[in-house]
Amino acid sequence: MNEIITVGSTNYAATNVATGTNIISFKLSELGVDEADAVFRNAKSLTVGDETNTVYGKYPDVEFQSLTIGADEAVTITMHILTETEKKIRDLQMSQLEQDEAIAEILYGGGEDVE
Repeated sequence: MNEIITVGSTNYAATNVATGTNIISFKLSELGVDEADAVFRNAKSLTVGDETNTVYGKYPDVEFQSLTIGADEAVTITMHILTETEKKIRDLQMSQLEQDEAIAEILYGGGEDVE
């Protein structure tokens, strides 16, 4: 039986779904390498469910970790599940980036051309 991985509003049939300490991995036999890479490299959250749309796993904070190709040409994706500490660091980095941009705009005029 396939399990369903949902990213955004798109469902992907998966097998061999496994979770470990801060990881989730799954095998995608219906996606090619390029398509799987495009979908999951930028995914920030996903859910796992069954073919009847019953969701039994929610992963709101994930990051792409790896993509491997098996001898059967199937793609296996491994996603890292962020810890609370990693989420706080990410949020601090985003906040710092916003502050840096605001300071640059104040100091340098936000890139407006002066004629």
